[in-house]
Amino acid sequence: MPLSAGRTARVVSPTRSSIVFVSIDMEGCATLVHWDEVRPADGAEYRRARRIMTNEANAVIEGAFAAGAAAVIVNDSHSAMRNLLLEEIDARAQVVSGRIKRDYMLQGLTSDCSVAFFIGYHGAIGDAHAVMGHTYSPRVIYECRLNGDVVSELPINAAFAGHHGVPVALVSGDATTLAEARRVLPWALAVETKRSVGYYAADCRSPESVRAELRQMSERALRDVGAFAALRVETPLDMEIDTVKTIHADVACLIPGFERRGPRTIGYIASDAAAMYRALMTVIYSGASA
Repeated sequence: MPLSAGRTARVVSPTRSSIVFVSIDMEGCATLVHWDEVRPADGAEYRRARRIMTNEANAVIEGAFAAGAAAVIVNDSHSAMRNLLLEEIDARAQVVSGRIKRDYMLQGLTSDCSVAFFIGYHGAIGDAHAVMGHTYSPRVIYECRLNGDVVSELPINAAFAGHHGVPVALVSGDATTLAEARRVLPWALAVETKRSVGYYAADCRSPESVRAELRQMSERALRDVGAFAALRVETPLDMEIDTVKTIHADVACLIPGFERRGPRTIGYIASDAAAMYRALMTVIYSGASA
């Protein structure tokens, strides 16, 4: 994805005016390796996953406030987006919970935010080294490309943040996620949670060690907030999506601006990253109804 890593012209100092935005997913959190753990259900596996996710959110919240943040906004970005145990979240944070949200995983991010943290992120569908790899909705999207490059949720979300001039300063997830972060966001701090052995297996760090490093890196990111860059992408953006089923492409092409490029391939030319992101969200929501 052609991009420029030039820093945003806005100068941000680590003072109590800093606002931190956190988008937290679940598949990339410590020790989680199977859909049975991350799919909302009544079982013990999902209950445990919710606590792990909540604890990782609290770790970055604590680090941010320790560095002098004025506010921390946390967006629950996984599945139905009602996973965080709200009664256990640090009371100083604001939490965006539930769906349907216009800005999906990034609801609550605005140009007023100083930095963004992407926590518990994962690799794209088709990545041979990604634990539970998928791209937004495994029921609708088979592959997503921006300007011809295959992308996961990480660079797509970072491009949306960059549109608002907000740099991604911290990324956590499995090893393949961090490898992509190094390519696209070379300035971002990183916390590795696990390393893939297979789609449903990984060498995992302990939740305790991951939380400790998340807190440390969160505090460091805010103290060094001026060192990070907002991701800039070339525009217009050519977004191309291979859908899982033909019906998903049928429905998407009812949306103004989309064109059919193949039996299960649709395309959209976006004027900027915000338009691209919202068009993509429309495909996800409409595809789910098909």
